[in-house]
Amino acid sequence: MKARLFSVGYITVIVLLIIHLLPVWGFKYFPTQDGASHIYNAYVLKEYHQHENYRLREVYKRNATLFPNWTSHVLLAALLYIFPPLVCEKIVLTLCIGLLPLSLFYFLNGIEKRNTVFGLLGFIYAYNYLLHMGFYNFVLSISLFFFALGYWWRVKDKLRLTNMIVLYILLLATYFTHYHSYALLIVSLTFFALYTPAYSILHEIFGHREPSQPLMLRFKENAMKFKSTLIFLVGLIPAYFILFAYYFYLSSTHGTDGDHKGFEWLNDYFFSMKSLVSFRDDHVLIGRVLLVFFAIALGLTVINRIRQYYQFRESEAWKETGERLWTRAVSQMDAFLLMAILITIMYFIAPWSGYSGGWINDRFHLYIFLVLLPFFAINGHRHINYAVAGVIIVLSLWHLGYNVHTYAMLNRDIANALSLEGMEEADTILMSIPGEWGGSSDALGFEPKYVEPFGHIECLLATNKGIAYLDNYEADTDHFPLRYKQNDMPADFVIVWRTAYNDVAGLEEEYERIDANDYNRLYRRKRAAPDPEMWDGGTVVAFDLQPEDGQTATGHTAVHADTVYTDGQYGWLTASERDDFEKGSEVSQLYADSIWGAEDGVFRVALPNGTYEVTCYFSANESEPLEINLIAGGEKQIQGLRIPVGNETIERRYNITITDEHLTQVIYTLEKGEHKRWGWSGFTIQSTNGGPNFRFSEETE
Repeated sequence: MKARLFSVGYITVIVLLIIHLLPVWGFKYFPTQDGASHIYNAYVLKEYHQHENYRLREVYKRNATLFPNWTSHVLLAALLYIFPPLVCEKIVLTLCIGLLPLSLFYFLNGIEKRNTVFGLLGFIYAYNYLLHMGFYNFVLSISLFFFALGYWWRVKDKLRLTNMIVLYILLLATYFTHYHSYALLIVSLTFFALYTPAYSILHEIFGHREPSQPLMLRFKENAMKFKSTLIFLVGLIPAYFILFAYYFYLSSTHGTDGDHKGFEWLNDYFFSMKSLVSFRDDHVLIGRVLLVFFAIALGLTVINRIRQYYQFRESEAWKETGERLWTRAVSQMDAFLLMAILITIMYFIAPWSGYSGGWINDRFHLYIFLVLLPFFAINGHRHINYAVAGVIIVLSLWHLGYNVHTYAMLNRDIANALSLEGMEEADTILMSIPGEWGGSSDALGFEPKYVEPFGHIECLLATNKGIAYLDNYEADTDHFPLRYKQNDMPADFVIVWRTAYNDVAGLEEEYERIDANDYNRLYRRKRAAPDPEMWDGGTVVAFDLQPEDGQTATGHTAVHADTVYTDGQYGWLTASERDDFEKGSEVSQLYADSIWGAEDGVFRVALPNGTYEVTCYFSANESEPLEINLIAGGEKQIQGLRIPVGNETIERRYNITITDEHLTQVIYTLEKGEHKRWGWSGFTIQSTNGGPNFRFSEETE
């Protein structure tokens, strides 16, 4: 019978898992506010090391510090090597949604098995407000919190070195996923580690009128309990250090002041269960029914506790055993009630935002009732459990149903908003006006109330071909893997959302509209045609890269370290620092001067479409050799070229076909440290179109 009930329970959980994951895989887009931004930044993180993605390397720099917000970004970046971007997000969402009920089952089964049925609440809580905000790291950290706490409770009475190693793996995984959950986990472990032996000792010393053991023996046993607790807390010292080190870092860099919400807002949020409300207030009713459910469970727990107290007193067994009556009114599970009260207090007094993030009250609210679950002690009759399971399942499906309806409507709108075409060119720069759009949904017929599902969806258009996005909010913070190197560069493409159509005066002077839909318009920067005067009537153009005071070779165009690209002509696209090197007047080679750099240099020349032979010249100084790599047309034309010390000039040729009216050459070195420098003396471009066939079109002329 028991095995049959277990199998029914397992089947129920599996079916609910499948049902709750269907919206993730059934819709093309899962509407969130920040999810598209996370996909894009994971894409940049994955592609950043590729030198041909010079726009990404010019706009961004990597933030390699060990901050507690890494997990989902690393996971997404790794998955991008195998799957398309939207599939990668769906895998992460599957973990966010699927792990929460599983972690609650693990947590409850290890603490109070009779309450395992409450693990079904994980299906309701999985579709929470912060998930739809796109806070994937925090949602993942909730599951890690309950896995870690559930594991510790299982091994707390027999902690060994292997147990501490496993616990620290869970602690570090939680830390690198989200700091708030890590901090709450450390506080919880400390509280429960102190409460458990304290309760046991008080029960042993004061729970009987006449001690059942000699005083010295009781003292030794209690001392051993405190000793094991002390050893555990000493073992947590590295975890405390991590906790406070990051806290003081945040305090020193962001200050301690925060934006506090008023009591009225906090009270409404708490009793409306708005941590489960994302797009529409229909979910408030579900949250209030759930709150009533918790209130009934709490009431039944108190009633059962009182009933047990009176049954014990009336049985007069307490007179025979000497056990005091208060031991039936106080339970070890009360620790979870006290912890829930503590989190509730933190919810009401904490700032909504502060340090390096916000939504602090929202995060605490999600934990309050989940931490309380082991405290509940309702009648364990199987029919009661069936009723509890039935109520939770109905609420979870009701909650999911509203979300599915919203997803269906928003998928139409998101597909419409992302239907822009014409941004096929690689290595370009994109911006959005406004940078974060929170407009209304045509399909829903109203503006989503708490989450902005259109907020960053243009990032999905930029997740391709090395496109650098200038309105990337993550790069403006210090707790994401990327930071801006520079974001004041002119954009090649601009997306204008419909609420800003009248706020872009002068845009069409520099940009032309190339596409539009019901939500936005796409503009492309007007491009000047290649300048025919560069060619001086011939089929060869030559560039001498040299210092400002260098002597330009006959028939060559001088290029200096600060020659910035001019549309339709030539120049450096990158703003990274470059310097000049002059070898001296005694050198007779044609290319005696060079421009040097440590960071990637990108040089562009506007050309008519056609085929060309490019000859590049390199030379080193008197003291150190150089290693040269060069990319053109998206292909590695020169790889690992060693330029020896001395006066020798080395040339390399390659052929290329131009289809987008410009030649872009990326020069870089793979050397490290003090030898990280490339040097470039000059290059020539010769048309191989067949002499007379090389000419500018009438449009170009």
